[in-house]
Amino acid sequence: MEAAGSLLLAEVMLWLVYATVAVAVAVTVFSAVRPLLIAPRRQTAGRGWLIVVFTALLLLVTWLLGSDRPLVVNGTVFSDAFWLKSTDMLIVSSLILIVVAVALVCFGVTGLSRKIGNGKAVSK
Repeated sequence: MEAAGSLLLAEVMLWLVYATVAVAVAVTVFSAVRPLLIAPRRQTAGRGWLIVVFTALLLLVTWLLGSDRPLVVNGTVFSDAFWLKSTDMLIVSSLILIVVAVALVCFGVTGLSRKIGNGKAVSK
């Protein structure tokens, strides 16, 4: 009796995770596209579209370069090429985006962005 209850709970949890991922994707797309459509002529809109295109291209390239070799985990063989490539894509893209974010934070903290934005030459 206990096994049936835990299976039912597992299915509920899976659907909850699916719903959470769907809501997260919808909010992400909405928050990325809305400012770009509201003010398409602002200077920041071009930068926003550049970020959207860069992220889409990064996901595409990392999916194409992802491995589709079958994996054996705990005696179970995983051989679905689409999901293997998708998993590779998410892991590699996440690592690349984290490195880019850290580099941009370091760039912002150093003050170079303000010096470059003002048109002043960086000299000591």
